Amino acid sequence: MHVFLHTLIPLVLMALAIGLTALHWRKVVKKNRMLANAQYEQLKSDSEVNLQNRLGQQMAAVHMDRMRDRVAMDRQAHVMNSKLDFYHSVLLEVQTLQECMASYTKLITSTDLQPGQGEWNMVRNELKKRTDQMAEMVNGTLELMDYEDMTEIERNDQIPVNSFCQDVFDSCLTYRDGNVDMRLETCLDDDETMTTNMKCLQKVLVNLLKCSMQFTHEGEIVLVVKRCHQQNELSFAVSDTGLGIPEEAKESAFERIRNTDVSIKIVVVRLRLCRALVRLLGGTIYQDPHRKKGTSIVFTIKA
Repeated sequence: MHVFLHTLIPLVLMALAIGLTALHWRKVVKKNRMLANAQYEQLKSDSEVNLQNRLGQQMAAVHMDRMRDRVAMDRQAHVMNSKLDFYHSVLLEVQTLQECMASYTKLITSTDLQPGQGEWNMVRNELKKRTDQMAEMVNGTLELMDYEDMTEIERNDQIPVNSFCQDVFDSCLTYRDGNVDMRLETCLDDDETMTTNMKCLQKVLVNLLKCSMQFTHEGEIVLVVKRCHQQNELSFAVSDTGLGIPEEAKESAFERIRNTDVSIKIVVVRLRLCRALVRLLGGTIYQDPHRKKGTSIVFTIKA
């Protein structure tokens, strides 16, 4: 009996130890399982939140892209409508000029009239004037349509700035009307050059000078050339003491044709063409807001 108890007690203790150990590990496993489940649920919840956040961010990005696309499309539609309105106005003006010329033609071919030399001279001058106006409206608009659709242009011509500007200036003297002082003012050295598109730059200068000469009958017309604060840009300003652009038309001088005289409408075509050319030359064009008398059109280009 004593031997049996001596053997049984260790077995009981061992069984009790095993049971307590199993209970302890069961609690540990249960606790770890609960912790793992909690972590899983947290990860699942975080994953769902992150997924929702990512989806929200993606939806917001898609919405922003759509908004940008819509703004770009609206802007493009506005530009296209502006172009169509402008070209339509030009066509209406050309139609008016054509009707005017047709009336003069009908007059001089009428068998009921025998105009004298004075009338013949008047009709001839009017026909020439209307023909020139029609030609400039048509040719200027055709050029404008080409240049406004371009996105880039070659700028590989090496130009001596001062001599080039003087040559362009001299070529426009035939358009001068009245006793007007015309001069070139430059802040550049005579040997200074620029790299650009010579043809486009020449068109800009000629059109701006023609605008000034058309409405300046006394005083001065000055072409000023200087280097901008950015060393790779040059500034050109065509300033005059002429009639100037009416205050109510200044904001739309580069944009649309108003119901005004045909000579003003030709100026708008020239200015819009200049804006298209300056854009291709890598610059900007604007009216000098500080100019009190006459007009000053300033443009900068990459040099």
